[in-house]
Amino acid sequence: MAIQHEQDFPPGHPARFDYYPDSPEAKEWRRQHVHLKGERDFPVDHPKAVDTPGNTNHVPVLPGVDPHHPEMEAFTGRSPEDAARHREIVAELVRQAQETPAVHATVAPEPPPPGSIQLPSGQPGG
Repeated sequence: MAIQHEQDFPPGHPARFDYYPDSPEAKEWRRQHVHLKGERDFPVDHPKAVDTPGNTNHVPVLPGVDPHHPEMEAFTGRSPEDAARHREIVAELVRQAQETPAVHATVAPEPPPPGSIQLPSGQPGG
């Protein structure tokens, strides 16, 4: 069985033993790790990164709305037809609901008077 050796640096890394600046691996490593304008908000190829083709930065983020499915109802994620039917069912259940009868209050028995309980023998203080 061959022993696999862990590489010190990934392909294209400048400190790698076989680094060649114009190799495709080095160019890809620089594309992902070297940022001339400073720190990135999102990693390379992330859907929200400005330099990713087809990024979703133009899509408004509204409370309760799935930006990928704006046709669905907010906060429920249901289609308008499903949401209307759900409201009808809930309204029917509300009409059928009955009030829960009040529970009769119970009175707890009086506690025993202090000092009336005999402590077991052999215990401290007894």
